[in-house]
Amino acid sequence: MTIQTQIQGDTFRITIRDRFDSSSYQEFKSIIEPILANKSIQTISVDISSLDYMDSAALGMLMLLDEKAAASRKVVSLISVPGRVADILKTANADKLFSINLPNGIKLDLRK
Repeated sequence: MTIQTQIQGDTFRITIRDRFDSSSYQEFKSIIEPILANKSIQTISVDISSLDYMDSAALGMLMLLDEKAAASRKVVSLISVPGRVADILKTANADKLFSINLPNGIKLDLRK
């Protein structure tokens, strides 16, 4: 897994490339914990456009991020979600948890 981060205004952008799986847990956690505590950050955007592989542990990490972000009054969105990953998210009903922006500009926002 390769992770790049960027802060722009009140938005923190995480770009995840290659593989996102259970071996990524510690690195992902060490990146998101300070951001969740940062009161100036309101939005966390997770760019997975270059993701080749994602397993159920990665989905769990994203769901945990969403839960902790909501508790910190932050919004999480998944951006540039490739079709194969969007299918995984839909199968797991995660499309009801996240705002998902597909590479073609279509936004799926089925949250209630």
